[in-house]
This record gives sequence, structure tokens and C-alpha cells, in this order.
Amino acid sequence: MLIGEQLKERRLEKGLTIDDIQIATKIQARHIQAIERNDFSLIPGNFYVRAFIREYAQAVGLDPHALMDEHRSELPETLSTDTRDFTTLKRSRTRTTVKDKSPFQMLLPTIFVLLLLFLIGFIIYEFVLTTDEAEPTSPVEDNPSSVGDPVTIPPENNDTDQTGETDPDADDTIDESVSDDEEDAAQPEGTEPVLELKEFENNASIYHYVTPDDSITMRVDTTNQNWLQIEDDSGQSLYEQMLTTGNSPVEIDLTDVDFTYLRFGEPGVITIEINGKPLEFSEEMNMSTVQEVWIYFNDAYEPDQE
Repeated sequence: MLIGEQLKERRLEKGLTIDDIQIATKIQARHIQAIERNDFSLIPGNFYVRAFIREYAQAVGLDPHALMDEHRSELPETLSTDTRDFTTLKRSRTRTTVKDKSPFQMLLPTIFVLLLLFLIGFIIYEFVLTTDEAEPTSPVEDNPSSVGDPVTIPPENNDTDQTGETDPDADDTIDESVSDDEEDAAQPEGTEPVLELKEFENNASIYHYVTPDDSITMRVDTTNQNWLQIEDDSGQSLYEQMLTTGNSPVEIDLTDVDFTYLRFGEPGVITIEINGKPLEFSEEMNMSTVQEVWIYFNDAYEPDQE
């Protein structure tokens, strides 16, 4: 018995119509009928043949993996059916042009840190010098004729009033201005999240996401329908089914993983965001072809250096 006949027989056993399967799976009726006839030429793409059969099998209570293994010879081959070695793929596709950087470009981070330390030291030096100059002095004339005469200290600046007392407001102004400068200089520059496309080749994209946030959440949405597969860095499946306007958006917590892998069709109607930051697809991407995407987080992305 062919796979389409087995699915049809199971549907009839459960008393379901083609319309019932269409409502449950969002697969068009003509595609369901084509599957039952084992006529896969009417389905747009070998990838969707397998995706539709999985959905159909789940809708009638069959194990899709066991069913597809049993009828492997009847199914068309997809672009890639093997289990991917993520580590090997990362090393082969994440090479960048580090070797093309000039020595000056490689020293820029060190120069920046040295300049920042020099600026902080200079501001601290100015603060100490200003504080020393602001301290009042009490000179006494070394004159024998003035012995026994009352000694008076003339006012040296506006910080001293007629009674000889120092105006506390003036010192506060100096201290506040210096403290503000020192605080601004010591304040580290903020780090904004960066989501960058590192490489695109043969319908496969590699991204690097750098963020200071403690948590990472991916949100996937569609305006039509897409077969969507998501895995973590260990190959564990996080999502594998048809994504439609009825069950989207999907949010996946990726806080504790080094990278994630996505495979989906119809990229023209799908949007992917990491902590609210959207993935920008390559201009070379074919919007009617199945795509594969790897997203590496923070230090997990380590491009090879030759």
C-alpha cells in the first residue's frame, strides 16, 4: 500500500472528510487529494511534499516519522536530508577577512583604551590641582614693627566675606563641577545590541547577535503560511510544524543556547526578530526557495583565522 493510500484509509477509518483535514492542517484540498493519489507533481516543491505528509499524518493520528521511514522510497528527495554537523558547518562558512585587516586596525581597540585611561588620569590631576588652589592661605607679614599689632587677613577672592568666613556655596560649586566631569569621564560607553549578517551562500545565512541583555527571545511571525523548523545548539527540536497566521507569532527562549538553527519556506512572508531586533535578509536571497539560517549569540561566534 502506497503512502497516499494508507493516509486515505486512515482518514476514512476516523470518519474524516478532506475538508476536515484541510481545516486541521491548513493544507489546500487539491494538495490533500494529490497526496492520496501519490501524485506529488501538483505540490510546489519536494520540501512541501514531506511537510504536508507530516501534517496529514498527525491529523489522522499516525506517527509521521515512522510513516515516512516506511515509505522512504516513494518520497522525493529534498535539498538536504542528512543531520547537519553544526560545528563543521560553522567552521566552513564563518570565515571572515580578519587576515586582510591592517596592523593599525587591529591596534585600534588598544589605542582607544589607552586614550580613555589618559583622559581619566588627566581629569583626576585637574581635580587635585583645582582643589589645592582653592584652599585659603593666611600669610603673616614678617615685619618687626608690626609686633603687637593686630593681624588682619585681607580677602583674596570672592569666596571670603567681610567677616573673614569662607562662603560654603563657592566650594560646593567647584566640587560639583569637578565631580560631574570625573563621573562623565569614568562612565563606560553603552553597548547597543548588534545583529549582523556575516555570510550568505547557497540559500544559507549566518548571523551574529551581540547583546548585554541577560535574556534572549526569538519571535517568528508570518503573513501567510510557512513550514518552520527550529533547533537549538544540541540539535534538539524547539519547533517543527506549519506556521500560519492563526498560530503565529511564535516566541522561543534562547537564553541558554550558543546558537539556533532555522529552516523555512516562503521567506518573503516571514519575519524573525531577536529581542525585538529584526533579521535583515540578504538582497541575494531567493524569496521562493527554502532557506536555512544560523544565529550565533555573543562569544559563541568564533570565525576561523588562517
